[in-house]
Amino acid sequence: MVVKKVLIVEDDLILSMLNKRLVELLGHKVVKCVKSGEEAVEYTKENKIDLILMDVRLKNEMDGISAMTEISKFCETPAIYITGNSDRETRERAEKTNMLAFCVKPVNYDELEKIIGNVNVEERA
Repeated sequence: MVVKKVLIVEDDLILSMLNKRLVELLGHKVVKCVKSGEEAVEYTKENKIDLILMDVRLKNEMDGISAMTEISKFCETPAIYITGNSDRETRERAEKTNMLAFCVKPVNYDELEKIIGNVNVEERA
């Protein structure tokens, strides 16, 4: 198994810690946890990561989908969107980005294991 470098973008501290623990239990490395879309964009510009776990609704002006739109301008890192709102409009916006999956909170171990297993790091290197 190839260990993937994962960025977690979640403004809820408890959910961020839960997602970090799940990723680590799956044998992957959480390189950073950030709370805003703006932080995610800046971190991704400066660091090579393999995958982003992205909350859709964030507290600052930039939501997760807008952050991924910006990130896709300079890299092809895929995102697993994690949201409490799975309405059609939100899903359609997310599908226009480099979306790997769209999950409803809380994401579970088996679901995350299957999705992360589909990320092929070698193809994007």
